[in-house]
Amino acid sequence: MDNRTRLTALIVLLSCFLFVLSKHANAQDEGYHFIPAPDVWYNDVDGVRFGVRLLGEMKGSFKDGPHRLNAGIWLGSKRPDLPISYYFSFTEPLPFISSFGEEGSLQLVSSVRAGYSQHQLWLNKRWQKGFNERRYQEISVFVSQEKMIESEYRLPFHSWSADWKTLTGLRFQTHVFTPLGELETQFNFLHNINEEAGEYSVGNIQLRHTAPLGKGFELNLRGFGGLMSNNAAPEYKYGLAHRPPIEWLNNGLSRAKGTIPEHFFEEGFTHITGGMNLRGYANSMAFPFTKAMSFNTEFVFYNPINALIKNSIIGDFAQLKSYVFHDVGVYSAENAYIFDFPEDINEVSADAGIGFQFSINIPDFLGKDRGFAIRYDMPFWLSDPDGLTAGNVQPGSESPSFKFRGILGIGAVISL
Repeated sequence: MDNRTRLTALIVLLSCFLFVLSKHANAQDEGYHFIPAPDVWYNDVDGVRFGVRLLGEMKGSFKDGPHRLNAGIWLGSKRPDLPISYYFSFTEPLPFISSFGEEGSLQLVSSVRAGYSQHQLWLNKRWQKGFNERRYQEISVFVSQEKMIESEYRLPFHSWSADWKTLTGLRFQTHVFTPLGELETQFNFLHNINEEAGEYSVGNIQLRHTAPLGKGFELNLRGFGGLMSNNAAPEYKYGLAHRPPIEWLNNGLSRAKGTIPEHFFEEGFTHITGGMNLRGYANSMAFPFTKAMSFNTEFVFYNPINALIKNSIIGDFAQLKSYVFHDVGVYSAENAYIFDFPEDINEVSADAGIGFQFSINIPDFLGKDRGFAIRYDMPFWLSDPDGLTAGNVQPGSESPSFKFRGILGIGAVISL
């Protein structure tokens, strides 16, 4: 069965499921409804992707009732090999492990978009202290079957496996208040059991802490650590600056090549937040590392322009931050291919500079956040200015550590 046949079969099954669900909901309770919304994206393979997103829920509930549906379907204008793409998520609370503010649920997720096929089953449980939704713990276990089915969507300097992966895993997240501010902890672990791709494990942990100091000043900290098997699929491996390639699928701006011009990455002008996040090394597009640890610091200082924004009509949903930053990371790999030959790597790199971040968040009428954070960072100092690059700087060249550099960043580095 080729990709077109599989995709057609999946779309038919999903359509039948939505039809049965709507009939069942109408028969049981007239309060269930569907809310559609148009959606448009662009990438180099699909061209303009025209589509519709669909939210299904009980009237009077807001992402907390039974039979929660979040789906979308899109058509590419360039008629690619997979012209139709979709995303489907259905969540059903489980009463026997749920109480007020502490839901347990079963979630089905299926998608074929941007050349990646992913089908998951999640069991989720949340614990919340009182009515404060920002004091909670969440744990999820999952099983997933996924594969990259069209490589033309990927950036040429990203390496991906071409095998089916059967993943089992765990995700744990906490959000608490400390005497100084807020602390969020995230832990993710997955294990591939599909022999076709070889068994391997990946584990990541991230801690973020924000501490308001008053009068527009903040001290924000982030720690990251990752460890994986040496034979892990290349899309999970770490780079110096950007999140691992597999995580680029989590954002519509980075999901497929061309939404952001490819040469922006080749020239080191654009940075995708995540992973080690050594933002001064955005021209490094190699992802060879199996062990990584980093620490990011941002000291936010008073910005009179932000004070004007807060007192304006857009003050409730827009913000302009100014900060000085420092990033440092330790990383290693065995037999990593950097400049077309293997070598063992065990290094430390760092950067420092000043930056500005403009963020805006206006949820659409389906309740989905349509906000974004755009950063302009100027890493004036790099400990290793000729580190792993996309190829425009060759080994042996000598660039100054102190130099003006400008980087456009997608996503906040430290934000709660």
